[in-house]
Amino acid sequence: MRARWLTDKYISLMLLVFPLWTGPQGYAAITRAKFLLFALLTGTYLAGALACALLERAKPRRPSAAQWAALAFMAAACLSAALSPYGSATLLGAGRYDGLLTLLLYGGSFLAVSSFGEWKKYYVYLLAISASLCSLLAIPQLLGANPLGLYPAGLNYFDANVRYTGEFLGTIGNTNLLAAFYCLCIPLFARQALTGRQRRERLLLIPTALCLGVLIASRVASGLVAMAAAVVVLVPYYVNYTRHSPRLTALAAAAMAALCAAGLIAVYLYPGQSGTLYELSQLLHGHVDDSFGSSRVAIWRECLRLVGESPLTGGGPDTLTLRTELNFSRVVEETGATLTTHVDNAHCEMLGYLVNLGVLGLAPYLFLCYVNLRRFFTASGGAPAALGGALGCYLVQSLFGLGLCLVVPLVWIYMGLICSPQEDKKCKNAP
Repeated sequence: MRARWLTDKYISLMLLVFPLWTGPQGYAAITRAKFLLFALLTGTYLAGALACALLERAKPRRPSAAQWAALAFMAAACLSAALSPYGSATLLGAGRYDGLLTLLLYGGSFLAVSSFGEWKKYYVYLLAISASLCSLLAIPQLLGANPLGLYPAGLNYFDANVRYTGEFLGTIGNTNLLAAFYCLCIPLFARQALTGRQRRERLLLIPTALCLGVLIASRVASGLVAMAAAVVVLVPYYVNYTRHSPRLTALAAAAMAALCAAGLIAVYLYPGQSGTLYELSQLLHGHVDDSFGSSRVAIWRECLRLVGESPLTGGGPDTLTLRTELNFSRVVEETGATLTTHVDNAHCEMLGYLVNLGVLGLAPYLFLCYVNLRRFFTASGGAPAALGGALGCYLVQSLFGLGLCLVVPLVWIYMGLICSPQEDKKCKNAP
């Protein structure tokens, strides 16, 4: 079937080429470069898949529950854009290319991949190549070098939040987005390396270590929290998956529960006066400050205020930046300059959908996440077992993440593969 062949090539390009593409201007315009490549690849793929389906006169299947959810998400995005007072600004988005076109491409890629996609083991290796190259680029950057000239002339990683706002690494750019990318990679690589039947699959521990090392070095709290949550949930899951022993699974679950309890006690008793651990400790003590989480608490409060203005349909795709006057500024001691940042993102993917698309947009997205996670926890193999853990890790990270088109297209491809009917047919026999 031509549509399946085309889907395979699309997925391969998105896993291998898309993460590595930075555009000719480096970090100065990386969001635009990623968006253009994503739109080009996905638009071409969707047009080709539709043409293949028409030429082959394929009988349309009744949409699955997940596909109905994706259609509802796309319809909500269209309704939100139509009712938005910001007009054409909703098409590409007023903030970071997260407008109606991007959302429709997300939904369209899911519908096509879930219709024609089929899990292939070499997808892991394609992603491992791109993730490894990204990490190998980030390592000299963490040492102060500027290979490939991605930073503007005269700048490097250590100028972050001193001579420019934000932190950038690798071929993804913003370190929060890089952490989101690693959440899609590390559990997948580790799972395949530890549960695979072939010796060469153990080599996937190399990209696992590279990605994890850069994630730890970049100190992105959302990624580290997500990875910790993944360990706690996935260790018992994969013990049960590989050993089929209720006793070993119970022991693994008890060990993870004990680890969680010890970690919470340690955080509660943390004596420090600043940093992420201090903020977590204060939260456990019931103290909340707007500055916590790099001012995420203040941003979330502002977002909830905006939700109250238009709870059903939101303000329009990617219009948060037009609806708020919330700014943050600080004086840099090293230079004496004042850095000012205007809030253009909810710093919580689901809250962002609620602000921009309203309840009508968030509800189908949450249902789609639920369907995917349910398939993961009930799967015996195939794409749900391979990708579900990484998807779950990403979703934890997304509670504190940006959710932009530099990484999110891969999330919808993951979900499309997990929900593919081809996976239902071969799930029992898949490794």
